[in-house]
Amino acid sequence: MQSRPLLAIALLLTTTVSGFAKSASEEKRSRLQELRSGQIKKMHPTLLDRAYLDTYGILKVDNQCGEFFGGRGSRLILDELVIRLREQTIIDTKIAIRMSGTFTAMVEPHEGTAYRVFEQSEINSRGAFYRSKTFPSEPSVPKMGSFAPNTREARVIILLHELAHLIKDRKGMWLIPDDGGSAQISRFNTITIESSCGKQIRSL
Repeated sequence: MQSRPLLAIALLLTTTVSGFAKSASEEKRSRLQELRSGQIKKMHPTLLDRAYLDTYGILKVDNQCGEFFGGRGSRLILDELVIRLREQTIIDTKIAIRMSGTFTAMVEPHEGTAYRVFEQSEINSRGAFYRSKTFPSEPSVPKMGSFAPNTREARVIILLHELAHLIKDRKGMWLIPDDGGSAQISRFNTITIESSCGKQIRSL
Protein backbone atom coordinates (compact mmCIF):
# COMPACT_ATOMS: atom_id res chain seq x y z
CA MET A 1 0.00 0.00 0.00
CA GLN A 2 2.82 2.43 0.78
CA SER A 3 4.61 1.88 -2.52
CA ARG A 4 1.86 3.47 -4.59
CA PRO A 5 2.17 7.03 -3.19
CA LEU A 6 5.95 6.79 -3.52
CA LEU A 7 5.61 5.71 -7.13
CA ALA A 8 3.23 8.59 -7.83
CA ILE A 9 5.70 11.08 -6.34
CA ALA A 10 8.53 9.62 -8.41
CA LEU A 11 6.51 9.95 -11.60
CA LEU A 12 5.57 13.52 -10.73
CA LEU A 13 9.19 14.47 -10.13
CA THR A 14 10.26 12.88 -13.41
CA THR A 15 7.60 14.79 -15.32
CA THR A 16 8.52 18.06 -13.63
CA VAL A 17 12.23 17.71 -14.39
CA SER A 18 11.50 16.77 -17.98
CA GLY A 19 9.27 19.80 -18.44
CA PHE A 20 11.89 22.10 -16.95
CA ALA A 21 14.59 20.73 -19.26
CA LYS A 22 12.40 21.34 -22.27
CA SER A 23 11.58 24.92 -21.28
CA ALA A 24 15.27 25.65 -20.64
CA SER A 25 16.15 24.40 -24.11
CA GLU A 26 13.40 26.46 -25.72
CA GLU A 27 14.53 29.50 -23.75
CA LYS A 28 18.04 29.12 -25.16
CA ARG A 29 16.67 28.67 -28.67
CA SER A 30 14.65 31.88 -28.33
CA ARG A 31 17.74 33.69 -27.09
CA LEU A 32 19.68 32.65 -30.19
CA GLN A 33 16.86 33.95 -32.37
CA GLU A 34 16.93 37.27 -30.54
CA LEU A 35 20.70 37.51 -30.93
CA ARG A 36 20.40 36.96 -34.68
CA SER A 37 17.65 39.58 -34.93
CA GLY A 38 20.02 42.30 -33.73
CA GLN A 39 18.82 42.54 -30.12
CA ILE A 40 22.31 41.88 -28.74
CA LYS A 41 22.78 45.35 -27.21
CA LYS A 42 19.72 44.83 -25.01
CA MET A 43 20.72 41.35 -23.84
CA HIS A 44 24.00 41.64 -21.89
CA PRO A 45 25.68 39.14 -24.26
CA THR A 46 28.08 36.53 -22.92
CA LEU A 47 31.32 35.50 -24.61
CA LEU A 48 29.47 32.44 -25.90
CA ASP A 49 26.73 34.66 -27.35
CA ARG A 50 29.30 36.74 -29.21
CA ALA A 51 31.22 33.71 -30.44
CA TYR A 52 27.96 32.17 -31.66
CA LEU A 53 27.13 35.29 -33.67
CA ASP A 54 30.62 35.43 -35.17
CA THR A 55 30.46 31.77 -36.13
CA TYR A 56 26.92 32.03 -37.48
CA GLY A 57 27.94 35.06 -39.56
CA ILE A 58 30.81 33.13 -41.15
CA LEU A 59 28.59 30.17 -42.00
CA LYS A 60 25.86 32.43 -43.39
CA VAL A 61 28.02 33.80 -46.21
CA ASP A 62 28.87 31.89 -49.37
CA ASN A 63 32.56 31.21 -48.78
CA GLN A 64 35.07 28.37 -48.45
CA CYS A 65 34.23 27.83 -44.80
CA GLY A 66 30.48 27.62 -45.41
CA GLU A 67 31.10 25.21 -48.27
CA PHE A 68 33.23 22.96 -46.05
CA PHE A 69 30.41 22.79 -43.49
CA GLY A 70 27.71 22.13 -46.09
CA GLY A 71 25.70 25.34 -46.24
CA ARG A 72 22.51 26.35 -44.46
CA GLY A 73 22.08 23.14 -42.52
CA SER A 74 25.29 23.78 -40.58
CA ARG A 75 23.84 26.95 -39.06
CA LEU A 76 20.89 25.05 -37.62
CA ILE A 77 23.24 22.39 -36.26
CA LEU A 78 25.36 25.17 -34.71
CA ASP A 79 22.22 26.21 -32.82
CA GLU A 80 21.84 22.67 -31.49
CA LEU A 81 25.46 22.63 -30.34
CA VAL A 82 25.25 25.96 -28.52
CA ILE A 83 21.90 25.13 -26.90
CA ARG A 84 23.40 21.99 -25.37
CA LEU A 85 26.66 23.52 -24.11
CA ARG A 86 27.03 23.70 -20.34
CA GLU A 87 29.90 25.46 -18.60
CA GLN A 88 32.00 23.06 -16.55
CA THR A 89 35.31 23.26 -14.70
CA ILE A 90 37.65 20.71 -16.29
CA ILE A 91 41.15 20.47 -14.83
CA ASP A 92 42.86 19.81 -18.17
CA THR A 93 43.31 23.28 -19.71
CA LYS A 94 44.05 21.72 -23.11
CA ILE A 95 40.34 20.89 -23.35
CA ALA A 96 38.19 23.77 -24.60
CA ILE A 97 34.96 21.84 -25.21
CA ARG A 98 34.30 18.21 -24.36
CA MET A 99 31.50 16.20 -25.92
CA SER A 100 30.96 12.77 -24.42
CA GLY A 101 28.51 9.98 -23.71
CA THR A 102 26.22 8.35 -26.21
CA PHE A 103 25.12 10.34 -29.23
CA THR A 104 21.87 10.55 -31.15
CA ALA A 105 21.86 10.53 -34.96
CA MET A 106 19.76 13.30 -36.48
CA VAL A 107 18.89 14.73 -39.90
CA GLU A 108 18.55 18.48 -40.37
CA PRO A 109 15.14 18.94 -42.08
CA HIS A 110 15.87 21.72 -44.59
CA GLU A 111 19.04 20.48 -46.31
CA GLY A 112 18.90 16.86 -45.18
CA THR A 113 22.30 17.16 -43.49
CA ALA A 114 23.11 14.18 -41.26
CA TYR A 115 24.52 15.06 -37.85
CA ARG A 116 24.69 13.88 -34.24
CA VAL A 117 24.20 15.36 -30.79
CA PHE A 118 26.05 14.09 -27.75
CA GLU A 119 24.62 13.25 -24.37
CA GLN A 120 26.97 15.76 -22.73
CA SER A 121 28.53 18.90 -24.19
CA GLU A 122 30.72 20.85 -21.78
CA ILE A 123 32.62 24.09 -22.27
CA ASN A 124 35.66 24.30 -20.01
CA SER A 125 35.79 27.38 -17.78
CA ARG A 126 39.58 26.84 -17.51
CA GLY A 127 40.22 26.26 -21.22
CA ALA A 128 41.08 28.46 -24.19
CA PHE A 129 37.50 29.64 -24.71
CA TYR A 130 37.65 31.70 -21.52
CA ARG A 131 41.21 31.69 -20.23
CA SER A 132 44.84 32.38 -21.12
CA LYS A 133 47.98 32.16 -19.06
CA THR A 134 48.52 35.55 -17.40
CA PHE A 135 50.68 34.80 -14.37
CA PRO A 136 53.59 32.32 -14.02
CA SER A 137 51.69 30.38 -11.37
CA GLU A 138 48.77 29.69 -13.73
CA PRO A 139 48.59 26.56 -15.91
CA SER A 140 49.48 26.85 -19.57
CA VAL A 141 46.58 27.24 -22.00
CA PRO A 142 47.39 26.24 -25.61
CA LYS A 143 46.71 28.25 -28.73
CA MET A 144 43.83 27.20 -30.95
CA GLY A 145 45.54 26.76 -34.29
CA SER A 146 47.19 30.10 -35.02
CA PHE A 147 45.03 31.97 -32.54
CA ALA A 148 45.91 32.95 -28.99
CA PRO A 149 43.63 31.56 -26.29
CA ASN A 150 40.84 33.69 -24.84
CA THR A 151 40.43 35.72 -28.02
CA ARG A 152 37.55 36.27 -30.38
CA GLU A 153 39.27 34.21 -33.06
CA ALA A 154 40.05 31.31 -30.72
CA ARG A 155 36.44 31.09 -29.58
CA VAL A 156 35.18 30.89 -33.14
CA ILE A 157 37.61 28.18 -34.23
CA ILE A 158 36.71 26.21 -31.09
CA LEU A 159 33.02 26.26 -32.02
CA LEU A 160 33.79 25.38 -35.64
CA HIS A 161 36.02 22.50 -34.51
CA GLU A 162 33.23 21.02 -32.39
CA LEU A 163 30.65 21.63 -35.11
CA ALA A 164 32.77 19.65 -37.57
CA HIS A 165 32.67 16.67 -35.19
CA LEU A 166 28.87 16.68 -35.46
CA ILE A 167 28.30 16.88 -39.23
CA LYS A 168 28.59 14.18 -41.87
CA ASP A 169 29.71 14.95 -45.41
CA ARG A 170 28.01 13.64 -48.55
CA LYS A 171 30.02 10.42 -48.29
CA GLY A 172 28.71 9.72 -44.81
CA MET A 173 31.97 10.57 -43.03
CA TRP A 174 32.35 13.04 -40.17
CA LEU A 175 33.92 16.29 -41.38
CA ILE A 176 36.78 15.64 -38.96
CA PRO A 177 37.56 12.41 -37.08
CA ASP A 178 36.96 12.05 -33.34
CA ASP A 179 39.83 13.45 -31.27
CA GLY A 180 39.68 10.38 -29.05
CA GLY A 181 41.47 12.12 -26.21
CA SER A 182 44.55 12.66 -28.41
CA ALA A 183 46.02 16.17 -28.32
CA GLN A 184 47.82 15.44 -31.60
CA ILE A 185 44.63 14.48 -33.45
CA SER A 186 42.84 17.48 -31.96
CA ARG A 187 45.57 19.84 -33.23
CA PHE A 188 45.44 18.25 -36.67
CA ASN A 189 41.65 18.67 -36.74
CA THR A 190 41.98 22.34 -35.79
CA ILE A 191 44.50 22.81 -38.62
CA THR A 192 41.91 21.28 -40.99
CA ILE A 193 39.30 23.79 -39.82
CA GLU A 194 41.72 26.71 -40.09
CA SER A 195 42.69 25.72 -43.63
CA SER A 196 39.05 26.17 -44.69
CA CYS A 197 37.96 28.95 -42.34
CA GLY A 198 41.11 30.83 -41.34
CA LYS A 199 40.57 33.68 -43.79
CA GLN A 200 37.06 34.35 -42.51
CA ILE A 201 38.14 34.08 -38.85
CA ARG A 202 40.99 36.56 -39.36
CA SER A 203 38.61 39.04 -40.96
CA LEU A 204 36.35 39.28 -37.89
